[in-house]
Amino acid sequence: MKIQSITLAMLAFIAAPAWSAFQEREYNTWYIKNAVLYDMTQTSEGFPVMVSISQPERRSANLLVSYISEGQCGGDRKELNVNGKALPAQYHCVQVGLSKIEHFSVIDADSVNCMVTHLKSDFTILLQNDIKVWAANIKTPKYGLTPRF
Repeated sequence: MKIQSITLAMLAFIAAPAWSAFQEREYNTWYIKNAVLYDMTQTSEGFPVMVSISQPERRSANLLVSYISEGQCGGDRKELNVNGKALPAQYHCVQVGLSKIEHFSVIDADSVNCMVTHLKSDFTILLQNDIKVWAANIKTPKYGLTPRF
């Protein structure tokens, strides 16, 4: 019995780093490269979400949110819901099996910069009433691109 316990403990100890290396994701950490802020988070179901803010705090700021969700792509145009407020956005959907990848692009710089200010004030943003975007290290983002989606 003691040998089985030790063996299980060793397997768990060895498997944990291997699993984290396999996932290759670091959620809720902001990165910056070429004037683009990147963050990865997840939906309440655990699906990955990529948030990219180009030219933050400038008049040309824009936002791209991409995430996977269950269901079929519909023909209707959707808006991006940010903290309960609908923002006009270009919407694009790609069907992948039983899931879909949804993309929202916001080009209204004032709205995007308002979101950046909100995050830099250490407040969380809620997208689509489901996705929490954490402020985390947005004031001092890491250099480079986020890990693989």
